[in-house]
Amino acid sequence: MRFSDIQRKEIIAANSGRFLGYVEDAVVHKETGYVEAFVVAEPKKINPFSGNNKETLKIPIEDIIVVGKDVILVKGLD
Repeated sequence: MRFSDIQRKEIIAANSGRFLGYVEDAVVHKETGYVEAFVVAEPKKINPFSGNNKETLKIPIEDIIVVGKDVILVKGLD
């Protein structure tokens, strides 16, 4: 699967059903080349005109339950 395919999927917390955002970046281990985590960003809804309008969340690969056609379900975030 290509990284661009992952970026189009919604990240959902499995225990609450809450939308967390979309994958913005990946953390890759320098020596092995394996993906260790995804960086998820969701725009803030309070003030869209501020300069830094995104909060990021790092989701370890171990917390991913399933990668579906349209969504990625993750555990332990709520």
